[in-house]
Amino acid sequence: MSEAEQLSDEQRLSLLEGKVGKNRTVITIVAITMVIILSVSFTVLLLKLLRADSPYVTTAAFEEQKVVIQTLRTELEKQKSKVSTLTLTYQQSEVATFQQTMIEQEQSYQAFFATLKLGMFDLAKMVQGSRTWLDVYNEKIDDAKYLSQQREKKLQRLK
Repeated sequence: MSEAEQLSDEQRLSLLEGKVGKNRTVITIVAITMVIILSVSFTVLLLKLLRADSPYVTTAAFEEQKVVIQTLRTELEKQKSKVSTLTLTYQQSEVATFQQTMIEQEQSYQAFFATLKLGMFDLAKMVQGSRTWLDVYNEKIDDAKYLSQQREKKLQRLK
């Protein structure tokens, strides 16, 4: 007691405040540790509850799917080997012949339109007052000829 009596009030107060600060720090550390332990415990508990004990797919169904996949792979290899044996070129196919026929047909359409236009011009010379219908008729013939030329160009580009 002699030491306590020798300390002044201010010294005793600072000593108590130091102890209170240490106690506050220890309590904070303990509280944080408790929060961490609780969160880890809840996480582990939730993971154990959510974990499925049975597999999503039965083993028999899984094995069956593996067999199906294997047969599909072998079938794919067979198809690949068949595709590699098919080596048709553009010139060997009938498409080239058909395309050439279509181009010749468009060219004959254009020649027909030119001849038709010339014939209508000669006919218009023979009939009085026929300039109006000839102009309309020539427009229609020119439109048809233009469309035929466009089709021919498209066919030529495909070559």
